[in-house]
Amino acid sequence: MCQYGQGVVRGIFEVFGAYDLKGFAVWVPMMPGDNAQFASVEAETFKEYPMVHRWDPEFLLGELYARTLKLRTPVWDVYLLYASGVTWDGNEPPQPTFWMHQLTGGIGADWKILLNPTTLSQELMKLLGSGVQPGPADLGFLLHGRGLMNLVRERAQYTLEEIRQAVEKSRET
Repeated sequence: MCQYGQGVVRGIFEVFGAYDLKGFAVWVPMMPGDNAQFASVEAETFKEYPMVHRWDPEFLLGELYARTLKLRTPVWDVYLLYASGVTWDGNEPPQPTFWMHQLTGGIGADWKILLNPTTLSQELMKLLGSGVQPGPADLGFLLHGRGLMNLVRERAQYTLEEIRQAVEKSRET
C-alpha cells in the first residue's frame, strides 16, 4: 500500500472494525528504502486491526493478481473487497467482489475505479449489509482526510523523480 492508501485503509478499520472486517496487506519494494524491515515497521501501524501482512520482494502475488484482474504488469496499490465466504481454491486468486487501484496508465486498469474513499466505503457498506450505518455524515471525506494525514505523518517523503523512477521500474517487471 502507498502511504495515502494506508491512511484510507486504517480509516476503514477505524470506522467499520466492529463489523468483523479482516485484511491482508502485501508489501512490495516500490520505492527507495522499501525492504522487509520497513514493511514490518509499517505493518506495526496496523497491529490493533485483524490484518495479515506479508513481504513480497519478487511481486509473486502481484503477478497472480495481474492475471486475475487482466492487467499487463504485476500489481500494487490495489484495494480488493471480497464478499463473506469467498475462498481461494486453485492456483489463481478469486475475482474480487469489488476493487479499486492507484495504478498508472498503460497497465490496463480502468481509470473509473481509481481509489475513491467514498466509493470504496459505499461498496464495503453494501457487502456488510443494509443495516450498516457509519457515524460520519461524509465518510468518504473522513477517509480521504485519514489518507492525507497519513501522508503528512509519515517519515519517508519522496520526490517526484523518485516516484517517476518507481513507476518506470514497475513497468519493467
